Parts: sequence; structure tokens; C-alpha cells
Amino acid sequence: MRYSRQTILKEIGEENQKKLLASKVVIVGLGATGSSSAEMLCRAGVGTLILIDRDVVELSNLQRQSLFSEEDIGKPKAVAARDAIHSINSETKADAYPIDLDHENVSILEADLILDCTDNLFTRFLINDYCKRNKKPWIYSAVVGTKGMTMNFLPSNKVCFNCIFKMVEGLDTCSTMGILNTAPSAISSFQATEAIKILTGQKPSKDLIHIDLWKQTFEKIKVKADKKCTVCKGSYEYLDGKKQEIIKFCGSGTYQIKGKFDYEELKRKLSKVGKIQDAGVCFRFSAMTIFPDRVIIKAQTEEEARTMYSQVVGN
Repeated sequence: MRYSRQTILKEIGEENQKKLLASKVVIVGLGATGSSSAEMLCRAGVGTLILIDRDVVELSNLQRQSLFSEEDIGKPKAVAARDAIHSINSETKADAYPIDLDHENVSILEADLILDCTDNLFTRFLINDYCKRNKKPWIYSAVVGTKGMTMNFLPSNKVCFNCIFKMVEGLDTCSTMGILNTAPSAISSFQATEAIKILTGQKPSKDLIHIDLWKQTFEKIKVKADKKCTVCKGSYEYLDGKKQEIIKFCGSGTYQIKGKFDYEELKRKLSKVGKIQDAGVCFRFSAMTIFPDRVIIKAQTEEEARTMYSQVVGN
């Protein structure tokens, strides 16, 4: 039996395994942490995985994103992850959404549990708004350098993500600090384990977990609700339409610009002036990966990215 080594655990057993098979989990962000958590939950027998990511696989990802291979370079991460999941466990239903999560498509988060494996605060605040308003459990995770954090946010908790973290600019990223490839694996192990607890109705952690793999330190940090928290008081600015026009990805020199344009017409025109690589849900042209609603651009600066977008897509 596929799950025999898991069901003999007193913490799981046959009944909890059935709960996992009936569960639906959304994973937002399929980088190192997200792809690892997706693989663990797939192998654990979670019945349905909704895989969301706005980026494509690059060579530099392969140092730590173990679900992908060189054959996946250039493919949308959500699609590559879905295909890998299907090859690992045909019993798990995996759906790929190579989209940029925003307030207009946030209903896709409807599930038993949401895992945040993103690389930006904007999306995390959106997830927090959605889960707080809809009373959904979610698990935060973040990794940079040799360190990582994770925390469960449950409907029964008084504290939310906005109580602890604030929107700030200029934080360290994997492109500025680097990343040890064992750090995301460690955090995703914590995240996936807590997910199994939540999905099977067992008692999850309420603490903010902080680890440093290099120094081998582990901290459980008690957090308190912020009495002035606007989200806890019912104000959901990210869910109600706060937007980001241009986003700088964690990877160095990568920008995303959202806009409205005729995707098929643009593909037709660009195929006449240069070589395009059609990946089905998107296509690559020069230093740009073009989706129906957005463009990912390799550029040295934001100004250069905006200029390239204007020249190729238009204003």
C-alpha cells in the first residue's frame, strides 16, 4: 500500500489518511519552499493541490528547487510542478495556475488550507486579508540566506499576519543575500507537517518558528495580537483592490508588469519580427516572457523594464 509506512504512525492512522485524501490545499509560490511542500504533501496523500505561481523555471532555480529539472527551464513553474506531481502520485489531483494572484482572482484560494510560499509581502498581505475575512487557515513561510520562518494563522487565533509584520521596502532577498539550499527544505518540512496536523484536525503550533540552519539554532517565538491592527478590525485594503503595477522578483534583474493587451495579436506580430518560444500558456520573446495579462522582463533596472514593455507591448 502506498501510504502503509505513514498509516502505522499513531499520529496518522487509517482515518486521518482518509482525511488527507479528501483534503484540498492551495500552494501560492512554487519556488524552493513551495515546490518542496507540494512534493511532500503529494507523497503524503493530499487529494487535491492547487498550484499557483507567476514565474517560469530558470537555471539558477535548480540549485534548490528540487521538483524541477533542466528540461523544465522556460516552463511556467505551476505547470512544471503539476506535471512532476502527476508523475509522483497519480492519486493526487494537481491543477496549475500560472497567474499573478491579486484581488480579482483571489477566490481561487478557496480550499481547506492555504500555504504561503511566496517571495513578497504584498501577496502575503492579500492572503492574510482573504483568510481573515473568510475564516480560512493558512501557513506563512519565508527563507533567505541560511534562515527561515514559518507560522500557522488559524481562524481561532486572535493574531493575524498584519499584527506582526508591516509593509516595508528593501528587505533582503535570495538575490542579495543568497540562499543555502537546505534552508527551504527544512522550512517546508515544518510547513508540510503543520499542514498535515491542520488537515487531520490535530493541534498545530501557535508560535512563530525561526531557524538558522548554519548555526543550528531553533526558536519558538510567542506572538501577541496588535490591538490597533486594521485587518483584525475588518479593514481589508489588499483584498479590496490595492494593486502593484510593477513587481521586482526575488531573482536578480527580473520585473513583472501587468497590463491589458491582445495576447494572440501580440504573439502573431512578434513571431514575424523575431523568434518566439511558445510554452502554451505563455511565450518568450527576447528577454521577455509574455502571459495573457502580464509580462516578465529581464532588465537591469525598473526604468529599463518599463521601456522594454513600452517598446514591445505598448503603453
